[in-house]
Amino acid sequence: MTPAVFFAFITVVTGLTAFCFFFYRRRQRRKRERQHVVQRLRIAFYNTPISACITRLHDGYIVDINTAFADLLERERAELLGKNTLEIQLWQTPSRRQQFVAQIEKKGRATDFPLDIANRPGGYYLINTIAPFFMEEEAYIVSYLIDITLEKKSEAQLDSDVIRFKKLYESMLDGYTRLDKDGFFQECNRAFCEALGYTEEELRNMTPRNITPTYLHERDARIEEQVKRQGFCELYEKEQIRKDGSVFPIELQLYASYDNNNECDGMWGIVRDISKRKRDQADIDFLAHHDPLTGLPNRNLLLDRLEHALERARREGNHLAVLFIDLDRFKNISSTLGHHAGDALLQTVARNMNLLLRGSDTLACMSGDEFVVLLEENINPHNVSVVAEKLTDLFMRPFLLKTQEIYITASIGISLFPSDSEDAETMLKHANLAMFKAKQDGRNTYRFYESENTTATDAFEHLALENALRSAIKHNELLLYYQPQIEISTKKLIGVEALVRWRHPEQGMMPPGRFIPIAEDSGIINEIGAWVLRTACCQMGIWRRQGFDVPRMAINLSMQQLERANLVETVRQELENAGLEANLLELEVTESILMRQIGQALKILNDLERLGVYLAIDDFGTGYSSLAYLSRLPMRRLKIDYSFTRDIGKNNSSEIITRTIIALGNSLGLEVIAEGVERQEQEDFLRREGCLLTQGFLYDQPIPPDALMSKYCPRPVNPVATSAKTK
Repeated sequence: MTPAVFFAFITVVTGLTAFCFFFYRRRQRRKRERQHVVQRLRIAFYNTPISACITRLHDGYIVDINTAFADLLERERAELLGKNTLEIQLWQTPSRRQQFVAQIEKKGRATDFPLDIANRPGGYYLINTIAPFFMEEEAYIVSYLIDITLEKKSEAQLDSDVIRFKKLYESMLDGYTRLDKDGFFQECNRAFCEALGYTEEELRNMTPRNITPTYLHERDARIEEQVKRQGFCELYEKEQIRKDGSVFPIELQLYASYDNNNECDGMWGIVRDISKRKRDQADIDFLAHHDPLTGLPNRNLLLDRLEHALERARREGNHLAVLFIDLDRFKNISSTLGHHAGDALLQTVARNMNLLLRGSDTLACMSGDEFVVLLEENINPHNVSVVAEKLTDLFMRPFLLKTQEIYITASIGISLFPSDSEDAETMLKHANLAMFKAKQDGRNTYRFYESENTTATDAFEHLALENALRSAIKHNELLLYYQPQIEISTKKLIGVEALVRWRHPEQGMMPPGRFIPIAEDSGIINEIGAWVLRTACCQMGIWRRQGFDVPRMAINLSMQQLERANLVETVRQELENAGLEANLLELEVTESILMRQIGQALKILNDLERLGVYLAIDDFGTGYSSLAYLSRLPMRRLKIDYSFTRDIGKNNSSEIITRTIIALGNSLGLEVIAEGVERQEQEDFLRREGCLLTQGFLYDQPIPPDALMSKYCPRPVNPVATSAKTK
């Protein structure tokens, strides 16, 4: 062998040796790596907290299990290896395991397959597998068992809570409902559905507007916006409409509901039917203001009505009469026949007297056998005497109690306003004194109150005022003050009311209550009314030329003016002279005047409305007007009487009446204005109830025209035109 060949041989052998050594080292390294991987997988398998086992697919033979699996079954690892899953009671039945195997063969794996371990009652488990793997042509699977017992029990508890609260929700006496973000009903409990007469399915296609009177829609929209902003609203009252069309009162509180992003996605409502409470309150109010035996107004209600009547009479220059009636020797009948017979007699007397009186009159029971009649219409001594004689004649006939005829007489005392007294208590006192005079004069008769202080001096003073009043216009003693009318929400001036004053040359500024009744009695009221109309229109024209655009001038019409055939032409002429459009003038007519002469008034009012004049009912709520007539009148505004607004915050009955008038006006499409607002709580109440307009001392008392202009129009223009027009 040559050296070259030997060298080549040595090189090849060395290379092969090196290659073999490298290959061997690489195989050893990979083997160690595989061993490390297997060791890590083994450690992970045995130590994972999830129960796991390796089984043969076709028979469930257990190849290996981890510690968690053995702990789950509460068995030793050695006891479980080499057995199949049926033997260790992992499956309750073979068919259940076959369903498990079928799912693996169909889907390649099992996912959240429910497992009921036979020796673990009350437990809930899920079994999951990976895809089968093969060893020596046998399919094996790795299964993982998840214990969901706590989750299942929590779900069961939650389901139980849901059922319990659902029962509670359905058994609540109050109505509960949930609205979605579009305002549709989503959930309604039994009480809510029964109160309305709808099923929950029917309500899901409805919104609260479908079960709410139209006049409340705007207020409800404002409240819902408040709930979305604030998350809730204060408890408030409203009305809802049942499926049968009937309306009933409810108490409602709203809360916003929120989604996971804290966005408002609807509202919860708690609703309580307060019909019974309202009826009970009405019964309480009735008992507080009525005699329980006869059902007639008691002393409290009589005084209230008399005060209101006096206020109207002072404003309108009317007269009133109070008749105090006392049954003669009633105690003898009661003591002889018994209290039951006495009570029955009082009820019969009250019923028969009521039949004699007009709807505008008030019959009240003062106490026991004492009654009072308040007369408000067409009052003069003759007419009052006619009523007294009818009442006296009533007692000339016997009263029938069952089968027994009872004779009794009555003594009647009469007091008149304004001649006898100026206030309610004095009127009653004077009528009572006159009644005692009737008793002194033999009973079974009536007497007018005769004041010891009524002398020729009083008559002379009355005549002197009448004569001075006749020349007041000629001597420029009358003047107009103007009270602003305000829009509550903006505090903007929406009009003024013209109110007449008399600057007496000797007695100074005289209130209307002293001279208007004299003007009414003497007929001077027509001349004064014409002067007020002319002066107010002229003043309106002056303001507008000065750049002070008062939206509307309100003027009161008297009964005598409304009776004049040329009223419409007079109004048209004064508007033309002042250069005013007709819609700048508002004429106010009191409700009581309208009801006295509705036929004639309707024609004149229609003519004024065609002229374009704005018409209003003044002192609404005091004249017992018919709603049928009210709907026919061409009115655009209702003015709530001061006697109601005065007691807001103090008298629940006044609040109820005011709320009703506002609702009535809104439902008829009329503007509603409240007069006599003096306190903030009155304004707050009116705003809540939907009254948009008001006037009263809270904003301004009646003030002269210059003061009004300086306050509401601080920069007048063209003052020269004013003096020219005045001249």
